[in-house]
Amino acid sequence: TLLVVGALLLLLIHNTPFGEHVRNWDSLAELFKAGGLKSEMYFVLISSFLIMVGTPRLLFCALGGFAFGFWEGLAWSLLSSLIGSFLAFKAARWGGRAWLAEHFGQRRFFGRIVHAKPTIPSVTLIRMLPVSNAIINVGLALSHVGNRAFLIGSLIGFLPQGIVAVIIGSGMAEDVPWAGAAQIGIAGVLMLAIFFWTSRHRRKRS
Repeated sequence: TLLVVGALLLLLIHNTPFGEHVRNWDSLAELFKAGGLKSEMYFVLISSFLIMVGTPRLLFCALGGFAFGFWEGLAWSLLSSLIGSFLAFKAARWGGRAWLAEHFGQRRFFGRIVHAKPTIPSVTLIRMLPVSNAIINVGLALSHVGNRAFLIGSLIGFLPQGIVAVIIGSGMAEDVPWAGAAQIGIAGVLMLAIFFWTSRHRRKRS
């Protein structure tokens, strides 16, 4: 879905009057970059809060890539994802466990998340499950996973899909259509590699 949306946006930006207007507008990316460190801090604060309350984090990975380029976009969006997820994790852990189990317990993979081993590799693999980030945060809050395993495992687990989303976002900011298409192609190859690796690993575990 992420790759299809990225390809459609690339076509929209480079082949329609609306896209031409967006590209000639002195632009969202320039607006972010002109603000320097202040705009980056605003990005981190706002996106951390929205991720904490359940907004999909990959949206901010793509936005970070568009606004700041690949490396800075990856760094700031990962920081936002980590802060927002950790705040949600702590809030859920301090909240009512019975209420959380009642409201989230029927979600797919929820039981597997709750009974996860309290290790960094376990958290890393859980982050690659096809489950909402918000659900994973709640499930890990009800598990025995500690702060260290949560933070390091989440950071590693965020990287694969985060890199793909940032590549797509930075491709949207390219002035040359083929350059943006090439970046989305790279993102597609990475996504397929991640899919096959996680599928193979899950089959081995089962």
